[in-house]
Amino acid sequence: MFIEAIKSIKKFVFLLIILFLILILFCNSVVLVKGYIASGKISSQNCQLLRIILYGSSDTPDGETVSAKFSLLDQNGNDIAVIERSWPDSFLAVDFSTSERKGIINYFPEKIYGTDSVISRKHFFIRKSGTNLIPYYMENRKCLFGISETEQSKMYDAAVFALNPLSFLYSKKYTVNLSLCKTAVYYGIFIENGKLILRKE
Repeated sequence: MFIEAIKSIKKFVFLLIILFLILILFCNSVVLVKGYIASGKISSQNCQLLRIILYGSSDTPDGETVSAKFSLLDQNGNDIAVIERSWPDSFLAVDFSTSERKGIINYFPEKIYGTDSVISRKHFFIRKSGTNLIPYYMENRKCLFGISETEQSKMYDAAVFALNPLSFLYSKKYTVNLSLCKTAVYYGIFIENGKLILRKE
């Protein structure tokens, strides 16, 4: 009897775990669908997402580092946040994730990190190192790149969709390599006609 009771408890716990996982997948699916729908409702426009100035590189006992300042900008060109620090390695790069629907592509900066390559390499994994940019523009269920509260809410849903690993069939990863940028010169990463462009301001 005791053994049968143990088996019954194990089956019950197993079923609870399965139901819990199904509930998580269902909730996640609802969020993804909401974000996918919102992706097609955002008014696409040319704008500047990031302002960048490189201060230079230096050698440390732990290796080479690169110092720079990054400003995240809303669609009116106003500062959302400013990040000023150094990163290990020879060059810098910025990763972006997209949400795409009805020909509208929304870009969301994901991470700044150091790299030893002058070539942008495609990758299909989440980088652990670098500076996570998401908390700087995602807060209180709003994406601060938008101007109006309605736009911020839609962009938040689209960003959650773009940054979710389960949306890989509808979200793409892009890397902007900053290895060719000169020091003490302001550069910008712009959205122009649906593409990411790096150029001097």
